[in-house]
Amino acid sequence: MATPNTKRKRLIEKSLPPKIESYIPESRLFMQLQALERKLDSKIVRKRLEVQEALGKPVSKKRILRIFVSNLAANQQSAAVPMYDTDAETREAKLDMGEAPSWTLRVEGRLVDPVGATWKTRPPPHKFSEFLNSMVVELDRDPELHTDNVVQWRREAAESDVDGFEIKRRGDEDVRARIMLDIRTATDRFKVSHPLLRELLDIRGTVSKAGFIMKLWQYVKLNGLQDSDDPDHIRCDVGLQQVLGMPSVSFTAIPQMLHVFLTRPDPLVIDYTVRVHSGDFHMGQYAFDMEVEVEESLRQSTGPLVNVQTRQRELGEIESQLALKMQEIHNARSKRDFLRSFSEDPVAFVHRWIDNQTKDLEVILGDRRHALEAALGAIMTADSMVQELSAERKQALEHEATKWLNDSALYDEPWADEAVFHYLSAKTQERMQQLLQQQQYQQQQHQAPGMM
Repeated sequence: MATPNTKRKRLIEKSLPPKIESYIPESRLFMQLQALERKLDSKIVRKRLEVQEALGKPVSKKRILRIFVSNLAANQQSAAVPMYDTDAETREAKLDMGEAPSWTLRVEGRLVDPVGATWKTRPPPHKFSEFLNSMVVELDRDPELHTDNVVQWRREAAESDVDGFEIKRRGDEDVRARIMLDIRTATDRFKVSHPLLRELLDIRGTVSKAGFIMKLWQYVKLNGLQDSDDPDHIRCDVGLQQVLGMPSVSFTAIPQMLHVFLTRPDPLVIDYTVRVHSGDFHMGQYAFDMEVEVEESLRQSTGPLVNVQTRQRELGEIESQLALKMQEIHNARSKRDFLRSFSEDPVAFVHRWIDNQTKDLEVILGDRRHALEAALGAIMTADSMVQELSAERKQALEHEATKWLNDSALYDEPWADEAVFHYLSAKTQERMQQLLQQQQYQQQQHQAPGMM
């Protein structure tokens, strides 16, 4: 049985013997299946690498942000009787009671749902302030009477996002407001400030730095402006000479020149009039749609590739179970061959088994068969029925064994000297013991008459 640390071979790493095809013609399908599995594995590995590379990149999708501007009015007088026409005591009393006329300007926004979206497939909601870097509201009021005509909001790191903004002021007159929104994008986008360069590169709206360089490279390739002797240099045509002011430029120097042509995009400007005499609520006539970039979940965007990656562990477990079953089949086949060989010829099987075990023991111990073991092995090999031999045949076999021992170089090996040394040492010790015993016996014989 395979140990836990044994590396199991996969099915595509196994090969069938050529003779199998003659017995089982369908085995050719297994080889074709192996080739197909290798191709499939290579494609899966490539797709897995693409998914891992995409994990480190933000995934964004363009959506439409719809912006609404409205206002509320409270405690307003009739247009025919404005507040400043009332007497001072009446105005002070209303102010003390908290009934001063006021209005509230609202700026709200939400993402437009994609076409065909349902409540199950609808993307997760986003807050309006997630798409803003800053907002500035300028109120057209008399600066001598009102000092809070400019309201600013800028994104802070620890600030939570909101669905909209409200600006509340006192007053009973219509006020014109100028709302400037700096839209936030996932990638920094810029406006090309040079009009001729925008026309040459066919740039409409904002563009990223990478997109600007790509547009410029496409223009160079389309007009053949790359120098044939030095590919890093660009030979400027008439239009580029007017923009750059030089006949040629190095392509590596263009990223350093970007700040001259790229500026921050203009903010979205909304003009709105706060109306206080048209009811308690008033909404602008138009809504404003703005294209924004929304980061989406990678699991939703990758589709079936994620399912393949999640099932990789299940596929590995199935392959491990297949390897265990194949190992069990191999062990059962070895056991069957062992028992079948024993049943067909038990005597020959036992002799082969003993011989194999003897060879394995020699390999483990690093030793060789000596003297009598070698002789008996030669006798048993010559005739397996040694017990039924006649006396003449036994003498002949003993003579052959003695001749084999005398003629062979068995006793010339290094182990013979060591064996003789140990044999002589044992004999010397045995002789010394005999001498000591004789000496003690003689001493006892001499002492015995004197005692009597």
